[in-house]
Amino acid sequence: MAISINWATSVINVPQAYLTPLGGGVYELDVDIFRLDLKDIEDDAEGMPFTNTHIHNTEVTLGGVTFARVFEIIAPYTVTFEDGQYAVNLVGANNNISDKTNVNQVSVRANNSAGLVTVTSGSGLSAEEHEQLMKALTVAKFLGLK
Repeated sequence: MAISINWATSVINVPQAYLTPLGGGVYELDVDIFRLDLKDIEDDAEGMPFTNTHIHNTEVTLGGVTFARVFEIIAPYTVTFEDGQYAVNLVGANNNISDKTNVNQVSVRANNSAGLVTVTSGSGLSAEEHEQLMKALTVAKFLGLK
């Protein structure tokens, strides 16, 4: 069964049959396939007058490391999974689907990865700047300025 978009309410409907069953009440949603299916709906005659449902940034390889694609549902759109007692793992892209999901009994599990996190700790000085500062403090102390 295919996904659908209620253009009047801006709700993207995801039937349980659209998901890949993993067993034990757990299903998987391949976000890249979901994205392509949304684009297919958007370019139909019925969908063309409406704004895009999402933003997509593809995979990027930088320094030999491939960073994951990013998929973002944009306002005013939301996502509703067919109601039931099951879990959905979101795979294949960093995304905001769980943030845009209309709450019901379905448990939506995002697996986003930051990939790169900038952490500032210590003084914020480089090693060279730290060394220069220590030398200046030593000289100041020697001269009795401190």
